[in-house]
Amino acid sequence: MSKSRAVKIWLFVLVLVVAAFFYFSINPSTSKYVPRCVFLTITGYKCPGCGCQRAVHSLLHGNFLDAVRYNAFFLVAIPIIALYLLNDYTNLIPSKVGEVITHHYTIAVIGIIVVLWWVLRNVLDW
Repeated sequence: MSKSRAVKIWLFVLVLVVAAFFYFSINPSTSKYVPRCVFLTITGYKCPGCGCQRAVHSLLHGNFLDAVRYNAFFLVAIPIIALYLLNDYTNLIPSKVGEVITHHYTIAVIGIIVVLWWVLRNVLDW
């Protein structure tokens, strides 16, 4: 692993730890220091990411069911995002798996699922 890649990984880990401390300490539901969703504020509709900050806060406090209520899709997205990051920055993911997850069909399917989540959470008020 090159030195610049190692620095990027450690910087990412540091940012992740600081963010975790922030979201553990501050409740996004009641704090004025946490930004609100611009899309929700302007349109009145939830974006695919609405509730992620509250879900992270709930997860860090061990409230899994609250996290699901805030944004169930986010909980599914966490391991997918982690898989992509591991594929990009480490050698831990087998090359065949890396090829599958970076294939344009995989990306398209994920995009379609995100759009479906976006529509369904507003139509069904999830």
